[in-house]
Amino acid sequence: MKTTMKVYMKNILIFSIIAFAISCSGSKEKFLHPEVVSPDIYEVLLDNEDVKVMMVTFEAGQGDETHDHNPMTFHVIKGGKARVTMPDGTVSEREIPSGFTGHNPQGQRHQVTNIGDEQIKILLIERKISETSAEAQQKLILPEDVSPEVYKVLLENDDVKVLEVTFAPGQSDQMHEHGVLTYYGIKGGKLQNTLPDGTVREMEAPDGFVGHGDKIVKHQMKNVGSDTARFLLVEHKKLLPL
Repeated sequence: MKTTMKVYMKNILIFSIIAFAISCSGSKEKFLHPEVVSPDIYEVLLDNEDVKVMMVTFEAGQGDETHDHNPMTFHVIKGGKARVTMPDGTVSEREIPSGFTGHNPQGQRHQVTNIGDEQIKILLIERKISETSAEAQQKLILPEDVSPEVYKVLLENDDVKVLEVTFAPGQSDQMHEHGVLTYYGIKGGKLQNTLPDGTVREMEAPDGFVGHGDKIVKHQMKNVGSDTARFLLVEHKKLLPL
């Protein structure tokens, strides 16, 4: 009888643990991807294991659905006036200037409406990996140190460094290095890429081109086109290169 009771109590305990686990997993809020709930506003330009890059476009008076973001970096291509509503009902209005760059290390749930008269356009880079490395980064030849006339630091913190890169026609930078980075062509052009071993390649980078590099790269770049080329680089300090 005692043995039967022990087995019974053990089964009850196991069932309770399983039921608790199921209830906890079931109660977790679903992540609301902005490109899923508001595909007319959020266009995915690139999506991989490390990052998701989106172009966010609000027409005048347009609002999105409540959604979530991973830790994110953003650059305002075309600013305006927006109203932001938080899940607790808190509402704030803000003027977002063109060229403004920001970073949210925690991610966020909110809803946004363009309450201005002009289109708002924002480049958004989300870091999808939640657990990042705290290891010290390898010391690199920083582009903003060796070529400050080309590389302008817009934002830098413990998570990211955002660089605006501007090459006038015929202009080149000095040999430098990058860690893990995401890049976007604000105004593309014809570029020449020289590697440390002397290998030279030319490439046409169209407006709006986007990419991601997960390895340390050492190179020197030159604008061999006839127009000024502008790029935005987001270096991810806590993502270790392969």
